[in-house]
Amino acid sequence: MTEPSSEGPVLQRLIDQVNQHIETRWEYLTLTAAEKMSEIAAMLAGAFMLLAFGGFILFFFSIGFAWWLGDYINSRAGGFALAGLIFLPVALVSFWWIRPFVRAKIIHAILQENDAAKNR
Repeated sequence: MTEPSSEGPVLQRLIDQVNQHIETRWEYLTLTAAEKMSEIAAMLAGAFMLLAFGGFILFFFSIGFAWWLGDYINSRAGGFALAGLIFLPVALVSFWWIRPFVRAKIIHAILQENDAAKNR
């Protein structure tokens, strides 16, 4: 008779501990997700700012270069056409060089994150 009454509180404590563990785990996962999302948002905001300012700088340098080239060959339209032809291979080479570099950085960051998660 005493055994069923002693099992009741033990079972109830076990259920309470399991519920606490699940709630704690859920809070940890939501905090981890929020932390990763904030890191991604900060990284994207910084990258966007660099991209925007870099784009403005490149735009004005290319306009100035095309204008100068047009004055040099005495044809403003020709200067813009030649500048476009010069920037096309530069853009393609940059794309071919930057794409693998960025991909390698992303893969490296993911692997480091996985290693850090395994060591926890």
